Amino acid sequence: MGVFDLLRPWHSAIKRVSRAMDEVLARAERRGPCCVQRQLDLDSDRYIILSDLHRGTRNASDDFRNNEQAYSAALAYYFRMGHTLVLLGDVEELWKERPESVLSSYSHTIELEARFHQQGRYLRIWGNHDDDWQFEDRVEDLLAPRYGNPPLRVYEALLLPVSNGENELGRLLCVHGHQGDRRSDQWSWFARYLIRYLWRPIQRITKISKNTPAKDWYLEDRLHRAMYTWAERQPDLVLITGHVHTPVFESRSREALIAAELAQLQERVGDRPTPAQVEAQARTLARLEWVRAEERERRRRHNGVAFEKPYYFGTGCCCYSDGHITGIEIDRGEIRLIRWPNERGEPRPHILARDSLRRVLRA
Repeated sequence: MGVFDLLRPWHSAIKRVSRAMDEVLARAERRGPCCVQRQLDLDSDRYIILSDLHRGTRNASDDFRNNEQAYSAALAYYFRMGHTLVLLGDVEELWKERPESVLSSYSHTIELEARFHQQGRYLRIWGNHDDDWQFEDRVEDLLAPRYGNPPLRVYEALLLPVSNGENELGRLLCVHGHQGDRRSDQWSWFARYLIRYLWRPIQRITKISKNTPAKDWYLEDRLHRAMYTWAERQPDLVLITGHVHTPVFESRSREALIAAELAQLQERVGDRPTPAQVEAQARTLARLEWVRAEERERRRRHNGVAFEKPYYFGTGCCCYSDGHITGIEIDRGEIRLIRWPNERGEPRPHILARDSLRRVLRA
């Protein structure tokens, strides 16, 4: 790292991510063995894209224990509805635990995933916390036997050319999102050591859930900005990632998402709201002001991130401490940011934001 990089960390991060993502896209376009392409029909196909489960061994350092209920309910729903399940990495937490222990601890959720796989509706991407699965022999020995036939493969990237009949409208590139991030990519060997031998014992004692890097605003901003900047330069391509644990829809911030949710709520309520509807509005207004204050502080400290066009989407994660999960749905021409459970705590998807995929690709 030179003096220029030290003085301009934003530009350094953008350059590193851009180089890494250029290489990933090139491998995906030439159908390299580490990447997979699937045609997505705008009028008929259904996908659910989730990431960052961080499944552990059901001890106090397992960030997925509280989310298993919502995740299992979501998988049952999407299997029956005919969706293809895409997992964008960090499914198992292998920086803290050994693969055999994790896989044995969550045999039921793996069985739910295996049903998708056995019907050809399961696509798996590896991330930095489950990067063991980038090696074919590790997948064949440990992971594939639990999913049945056909033999399971785990990829670095998924490229989805989107078509409407014979017309191709654009492409979706799905990756975990750690590519080019110094801490999660280049320095992953050191980060793994610290998490396994320092953070894991602390977490088991304190039972603190820290969904890194979701609460690290500097890292979040830097990666969001770098990924958005790279995607902005790609013709006819929309980027979907996990990794940062924070949902992003059409490159909009959490503030914009909550504001849109509030507008939808107010439209449904009308002029004569019930007491329950008034309370729901009040809670949403409180969340909006809470997030606005956070984002003002974030911009003050780290120069802000202004996203304007729908080049970049983020799934969020499946390990929030409240037991909720978020993901990206693609359903017959519509793209949605969803949360399980819904706002009443029922095992149903709650749509946080939605748009026409055709409009997104055209924009």
